[in-house]
Amino acid sequence: MAFRVAARTVLELGAELISSDAVAIYELVKNAIDARSKDGVTIEFCVTLRHADYVDALEQLDQLDESAAEASKTSAAQELSDIKSTVLNALLMDAPRAERQAISAAVKGAKTASSLRAALEKAYVAHNWIEFRDHGRGMSEDDLTESYLVIGTPSRRRGLEKKLREGGNVEYLGEKGVGRLSAMRLGSQLHVATATASDKRLNIVEVNWRDFEDLEKMIEDVKIVPAKGPPKPKSEGEWSGTTIRINGLNGSWSPERIKEIATFELARLSDPFSGSLRRYRVVVLFNGGRIDIPRLDRDVLGRAHASAIGRYEINQGKPRLTVDLHCRDLGKGNPPDDKQLIFERPDIRSLLKDPLTDIAASALRTVGQFTFEFYWFNRQQLRTELIGAEGRRLVKLQQQWAGIMLFRDGYRVFPYGDDTDDWLGLDRRALAAGGYKLNKSQFIGRANISRTANPRLVDQTSREGLKDCDEKTVLVELLRYVIQDRLKWFLEDVERRHAPPTLDFEAAERRVNTLQSRTRSALKGLEKRHASESPVVRELLKFFEEMQQYFAAARTRANEVEDERDRMLQLAGIGLMLEMVAHELARSTETTLDLLTEAEKDELPDDVAALFSTLRDEMKTMNRRLRVLDPLSVSGRQRTESFDLAQLVREIADGHSAQFRRHRVDMRIRIQGDAKQVIVKGIRGMFVQIVENLVQNSVYWMDLKRDEQDTYKPVIDVTLGSGATLMEYTDNGPGVQPTHREDVFTAFYSTKGKTRRQGLGLFIARDCAKNNGLRIYLSDERRIQPDRLNTFILERDEAGDA
Repeated sequence: MAFRVAARTVLELGAELISSDAVAIYELVKNAIDARSKDGVTIEFCVTLRHADYVDALEQLDQLDESAAEASKTSAAQELSDIKSTVLNALLMDAPRAERQAISAAVKGAKTASSLRAALEKAYVAHNWIEFRDHGRGMSEDDLTESYLVIGTPSRRRGLEKKLREGGNVEYLGEKGVGRLSAMRLGSQLHVATATASDKRLNIVEVNWRDFEDLEKMIEDVKIVPAKGPPKPKSEGEWSGTTIRINGLNGSWSPERIKEIATFELARLSDPFSGSLRRYRVVVLFNGGRIDIPRLDRDVLGRAHASAIGRYEINQGKPRLTVDLHCRDLGKGNPPDDKQLIFERPDIRSLLKDPLTDIAASALRTVGQFTFEFYWFNRQQLRTELIGAEGRRLVKLQQQWAGIMLFRDGYRVFPYGDDTDDWLGLDRRALAAGGYKLNKSQFIGRANISRTANPRLVDQTSREGLKDCDEKTVLVELLRYVIQDRLKWFLEDVERRHAPPTLDFEAAERRVNTLQSRTRSALKGLEKRHASESPVVRELLKFFEEMQQYFAAARTRANEVEDERDRMLQLAGIGLMLEMVAHELARSTETTLDLLTEAEKDELPDDVAALFSTLRDEMKTMNRRLRVLDPLSVSGRQRTESFDLAQLVREIADGHSAQFRRHRVDMRIRIQGDAKQVIVKGIRGMFVQIVENLVQNSVYWMDLKRDEQDTYKPVIDVTLGSGATLMEYTDNGPGVQPTHREDVFTAFYSTKGKTRRQGLGLFIARDCAKNNGLRIYLSDERRIQPDRLNTFILERDEAGDA
């Protein structure tokens, strides 16, 4: 026995699937688009009596019925008259005259409360309606029976799957066959009049949604049969089209409410960023008056303070994300700046390889290609830059179009971009972040997908965004990373590089003292040569002394401000130092614990000795670095010593032997020439930190490569020398994309998964190298693969000694 479906299920299904009036209107507009209506669609509202006034009148009639037995005939008649007057006064004067007259006659003709209720209900349904009119392909009688009246019809889905198999253009925006339930959301009755080019007469179907309210009826008990209607409007030509009229409106409609939907929903129906001057034509009328649908004025995009424009491509099965970052003056006096970032499969796979977002590797390819452009506005700065009427207009435009929308084949995917929607989680991240707070209201942006390029990115049946899947995770996480990590990092980097220099008061005071001495000497010489001008000379000296007093007062005040600033800077420096040390402490202890856990018992003594030797050196250095935070701590000073770098690297390798066995890593160490040792002078613990961070990075990235290539054999090659180059460190992992060559040494820059995305390891390695008169960098020599960098160079800085 098959399931039986109650008639009321249709009502519940419609209520769940069509979440708002705006979505319902959008779904009905999509029908016209799918019907290939060349002149667009007309949406006409005829509102003679607002729904709220209608409901209030019915409520008053209910109260009148309840009190009729107790009230006198005269009193009841007066109350009935008052209700009639209230209804007549509520009729909208801009409604079509015939519609007003029809409701007015019905109300005036009623003699009793029950007859007034019946007349009012009938009149309200008949004379309050919305029409959707298009000149598309239309529907035949068979189309109505086989498709339109089949909820969940597979007709368009079959066409979509065929096009995807054949590689053709997809013809339809809709595919689930539930859009007709949108009419139920808007009103109680539906009337469809449609015809194809070959039809002679209109095909009619009518639905009264209240027929489905009967709790006893099954869905098959509600009979809906298409019928032939009058001749087509233009029988002489190949006319086709559809008119959908919805009567008995469920909501209160006003020009203001429709204008809001036009401004924030219909304006975004088709891609407003498109360079094309044409967009799908939608005409909205309210009681004969036209409601304008605004366009996006691209002038406002030119006022953006920063932008991130990019594309995700699949070339020969390999993904590649390219992001072009740009900023203009951020209010710091900086010149315009640009940066291009390129992320290839290893980087992208790493970004998404996280316990919170771990996905199938194949999703990097099956997500398909997409593009995006985000324009960021510092709204406070925008208000100060833009003045006058034009300025106010652009500020209002930014507020109107704020949000990041998603478009498929040029048409919007709901609800992305709505004021209440934060599909990229920007507000939550911005609230918790320091520095630039990039929330959704500061952006005007879009992402573009298509049915053919992104077949796995499909809408939820409820029209509440995309279905959850690995491909959606790729899209969302990459867009979020571009904004919250890369764009934010770019803006902070620009600000940091162009921060105004602070005045060195000590140097200024020395210069003032020098000038004072020179001035006094010159003035004394003048006084000797021109005794008659002594009063003038003394006056000049007095002026100079006053100037010096002003300088001293300014110096005192500046010192007070500088003390506050220094305290803040010291706290910030301490915070960064503590974070660095905490990062290294966590890394060292976790690595040691992991290696001790994995070590085999019969080999434990040697491993433990090597591990604790390395750990001891690191702990000593971290302890010293913490003591540096106390300016009175002599023991916190860094001490240098001479040691064998080759032996140190071997000890570190021995400490990782168990880890290397588990990850099948072969670490090869050699010294150039015939030397047995490489003696260096420096802070031993810092050298340990440099090598340890390189090793940890190698293990992470080589693991990532090994997960995807079963035959891959991880290798680390370390070459040591006593010349200018102390160490060349190479692994055969995925390497670094050349555009990230310097970025990887910047604090908090990382392409690792979210929970491991700290970005301090190589920053610490460079800091340790600098403190030892060395420099570390990525060689641009492509030893392992032609388009990635795999070799780190540690060499003596020309300005320092090791």
